[in-house]
Amino acid sequence: MAKVIWREKASLLLENHLDYALAEFGRKAVSNWYKEILRIETRLAMHPESFTPEPSLAHRGKAYRGAILMKNFKLIHYYDIESDTVYIDYIWDMRMNPVKLRRMIFD
Repeated sequence: MAKVIWREKASLLLENHLDYALAEFGRKAVSNWYKEILRIETRLAMHPESFTPEPSLAHRGKAYRGAILMKNFKLIHYYDIESDTVYIDYIWDMRMNPVKLRRMIFD
């Protein structure tokens, strides 16, 4: 079973999205986020390469994948086979331009 590690940037984005969800939509929305994240983390631990490769990040040295979270977001992650670890690098709002995603991952 793979380890799942959240990078600092992804953790900060998650906090921001949860704060916004709480203020705008209430506790139930935050609870739904947590349930969905737990579902994704469990799947990543069991099957680290099961989500779709992220086409906008192809040819970047790592096989980035995207797990859809709450319809409008993706958890951008990659699997390091040697350490058997999945690293969640970024939470991408899919309504944004993919060019911004490439910049945010590699800045």
